[in-house]
Amino acid sequence: MASVKGMAVRWVSDDQPGVIEVELTDAEGIVHTLVDKWPIFGGAEDLGPDSVYPLPVDIDVDIIEQVVGGNTVVDLRWEARNTDRIRFVVLSADLTA
Repeated sequence: MASVKGMAVRWVSDDQPGVIEVELTDAEGIVHTLVDKWPIFGGAEDLGPDSVYPLPVDIDVDIIEQVVGGNTVVDLRWEARNTDRIRFVVLSADLTA
């Protein structure tokens, strides 16, 4: 399993177990907003309504292919509820295995 770096920027709601907004920056520097329940963003047990944001999170992905220029095509393992897009090109340096 792999993950890409993300940044939790705010607590959205207390819907169980809690919803957060996370930003994912792609290889072109474009920031994408993902909104969903906090457990889908790994390594973020300290997230809550009283946390001081922004906080780094890991976004679980499946690696699709390496591309020229140090980039990697990935699919989000979980589809955030505010978007139907799951495929992104990210910097390979932002991936962890």
